[in-house]
Amino acid sequence: MKLLASLQEMAIKTGGNVILIGVTHLDLDIVPKLYELLESMEFHPRLDVILYTSGGDVNATRRIALLLREYCTELHIHAPYYCQSSGTLLCMSADHIYFGVMSIFSAIDPHLHGSMDDGDATALSSADIKHFNQMSEDWFNCYESANKDMLAMLCQSIFPPTLTAFYRTVKEAQQIAHEMLSLSHSLGMQEKQKIIDKLMFGYFSHAYCITGEEMKKLGLNFIRDRELSDIAWDIANDLSKVVGGGNRNSIDDPWCDGILSNSLLIYQREKSHLSLKPKWHTLK
Repeated sequence: MKLLASLQEMAIKTGGNVILIGVTHLDLDIVPKLYELLESMEFHPRLDVILYTSGGDVNATRRIALLLREYCTELHIHAPYYCQSSGTLLCMSADHIYFGVMSIFSAIDPHLHGSMDDGDATALSSADIKHFNQMSEDWFNCYESANKDMLAMLCQSIFPPTLTAFYRTVKEAQQIAHEMLSLSHSLGMQEKQKIIDKLMFGYFSHAYCITGEEMKKLGLNFIRDRELSDIAWDIANDLSKVVGGGNRNSIDDPWCDGILSNSLLIYQREKSHLSLKPKWHTLK
């Protein structure tokens, strides 16, 4: 298969182990299969991970990072294309992150699904709440004296326990981001906090596409390597034609939701409307 050959080529050039994590959503379901994949390989100090994802669960991302660290002393992540949200968070755990001109990173501000007072479901970003005070000042000239009134207004629209859950989610994400940076970067506390604050609250949209050069300017170990980037891009480009529900011929068809692979075998995750639990298939 072309994928296996590309991963083998990458392994020859890097001199270590190489795996692929190409999933639409990083979640705990992939952890057992990732463990099996890593267990099937002989230990090597260097592990290169080609990462392709649009995001996922923050706690699952932490678990994946810690698992990867168990199987190497030097972690390198290649992000040739989509590497957004929790994908960006996972990159923060790597010693080096390789990027190309097509790499897409994004903010790591957590989202929470809640209910408005009229019962309608809504999905809000923590940054939406964080910037409420600034918006009130900029647009309506409301300053500190009106803070209590603004909080009361906010609580009329968002159930107070939901607002508290938002706060806890943000604190958890900040803690995990600190942990990710501690795994890979020799940075002081203030430097780490500056990076985390920028990635959590420094962009006005969760969908804002952050480039590798912009990530590098934050103080992260981002690297350009044209030769490795070309291999990683070919893999990502092929994945975009296979992974994701948009590649189905019909909305009723099952779809490939993710691929985990090394140079010898492929684990493919399939989802279907007829099954509540995704199925894994092994290809060699």
